[in-house]
Amino acid sequence: MQLSRLQKRRERTLSVHLPNVIKDKKEVECLFTGNFYVKLPRQSSRSCRVVFSSVEEKITNYKLAKEKIVNGKRIVVKPLRAVVLKEKVKKIKRKKVFMPEIKSDIKVTQTIFVSNIANGLKSHEVKGALPGCVHVTLLKSYNKDFKSAIAKMESVQIAAEYLKKKNKWPVLKGHKICLKSDTRTKHKKKISTSTLKIYNDDTIEEQKFDERAQTI
Repeated sequence: MQLSRLQKRRERTLSVHLPNVIKDKKEVECLFTGNFYVKLPRQSSRSCRVVFSSVEEKITNYKLAKEKIVNGKRIVVKPLRAVVLKEKVKKIKRKKVFMPEIKSDIKVTQTIFVSNIANGLKSHEVKGALPGCVHVTLLKSYNKDFKSAIAKMESVQIAAEYLKKKNKWPVLKGHKICLKSDTRTKHKKKISTSTLKIYNDDTIEEQKFDERAQTI
């Protein structure tokens, strides 16, 4: 509603530019005829707007004012441009797509990490429930009810079949055990060497020897 009224008022308005700074409305009022009012800007300016009671009056005064001269210079009169409304484009909220982290392939070894083992079970019981298992090492309990273990299989193929669930995961004491790849980092044992210093009267000889090769 307010926008429609604004548009209609702009259709009845002329923009006026004088060669000098406008000090009083009367300087502009004397240039036009009919029913109108002058709208001055808040700050001192050479320009202002003149609003007429009808579009017809605006057109009539526009034709007359174009030929008028103030202080030896012609005044500039022109109608206001129509208001062009910009359509609001609704922003479409797009869901962020989270790409799953690509994990490197885990190497399958003969050993498998076994969890969800009920406390109280012995290593031979876990071994007996896993056909193809040759050894089970029980680990400390991770809570009051369950513990985990490391199980060694006869071959990598058997271990892979368990991890791919081709072989059924057994249920012990009413709990299905969980099998995962053994991701422990294996550290190679370094051969430590030490330096044997032999003190002679004239020189000091240094000999490196393998501690494991020493014999008493």
